[in-house]
Amino acid sequence: MKTYLQKGNNSCLIINHKTSKKVFVREVILLKGNINYTIFYLENGMTIVIAHSIKFFEPYLTTHGFLRIHRSFMVNPNHVRQYNKLDESLTMSNGQKAIISRRKKRFVENFLLFCYD
Repeated sequence: MKTYLQKGNNSCLIINHKTSKKVFVREVILLKGNINYTIFYLENGMTIVIAHSIKFFEPYLTTHGFLRIHRSFMVNPNHVRQYNKLDESLTMSNGQKAIISRRKKRFVENFLLFCYD
């Protein structure tokens, strides 16, 4: 499987209350939204919970190649390991499953065919 080339700076500053933590974009596997909170899943197994919705991070991360595949999921294409057509989901490198919305299904299929074939 080829690696999808992300462009731009590889760092993202995540602000969580009074602390700030710098996380490299290439280390982020998946963003999972839950109302007004976003959970970042990282390569090293850590999870970071931020009190912002995915919509807050979307403009920045889409410029780095991330895909918004569902209202609750945004994925890094470099960490996609499997596409399951039956339950319309992506399996990520850490074992998490990200569900693809009906409206984004064709877009995700075309993207995966274009980048990984």
